[in-house]
Amino acid sequence: MATYSKPEYSADGYQASRPRYKASLVDTILTYHKKNDPTAGTDFAVDVATGTGIFARQLPPHFKRVVGTDISAMMLQSARDASTDNSIEYIEAASEDMPFLEPGSVDVITVATGAHWFDIEKFVKEARRVLKPNGTLAIFGYPGFAHFVDYPQCDKILKDYGLGDDKLGRFWDKGREVLVNGYRNYHKVLARDSWTDIQRYIYPDTIEGEPSTEVPPVLASRPVIMDFDVTWKTLQDFLLTWSTVTLYHKKYPGRENAAKSVVREMMAAAGSTDMDEQLNIQWEEILLMCHPPQAAA
Repeated sequence: MATYSKPEYSADGYQASRPRYKASLVDTILTYHKKNDPTAGTDFAVDVATGTGIFARQLPPHFKRVVGTDISAMMLQSARDASTDNSIEYIEAASEDMPFLEPGSVDVITVATGAHWFDIEKFVKEARRVLKPNGTLAIFGYPGFAHFVDYPQCDKILKDYGLGDDKLGRFWDKGREVLVNGYRNYHKVLARDSWTDIQRYIYPDTIEGEPSTEVPPVLASRPVIMDFDVTWKTLQDFLLTWSTVTLYHKKYPGRENAAKSVVREMMAAAGSTDMDEQLNIQWEEILLMCHPPQAAA
């Protein structure tokens, strides 16, 4: 995704302020990976679009070899700087073209809040090429919107600000809509191409938006992806990492920072004046897992 590679974008800010993933998420993926085939291996995992390596750093305890790929050299350097050892190989590469990976060599591919920026058809084809027959593709993410349990009036403010054409919506790079729609686009392509045991979970039920005639997702009873304790201050720091904020202020450099503006609006609606107030938030999440077509043989 082009914006994350631009010099005006802060990779270090992304590393510092993006939400982390639950420690149990890897276990969730591995349980699925071995559910139908207990012999499914854990030799090699590839975290595609790894960014600053936030999720990749959770993989080495579970896999013998871990590679993180990204198209942004700047993000990969931040990933290397954040690593405490050399247990992860970071390689600059597009998700749709990973010639350094042998066919049928990868046990698990993960994509943490990045699959919406891909060419879906090309990525699915490449994932099929490099995965072992009993391998697993796990795509997951968060649109960045949330249900404010104590301040539900803030739900619409945040979503309108992030998606509205009169605010930040028109500054997103192409692909954001794939994430907002809960990776439905992936589900359609994977089902068409005969990937097996396709499972798509969402939490909470607000993420789906308009009713769909497609195969519905499973509504998770609890969050399984994000681990993010939030105050108004940490929420603001997170919103500052949105690529659309960078692009918005490239066009309107003299305007008040958009992240600070929307947080101020939400605090006013909530009647809150303390930036350090702990917020009870349910983040929107999607988790999609499947096996390549060869797994049916």
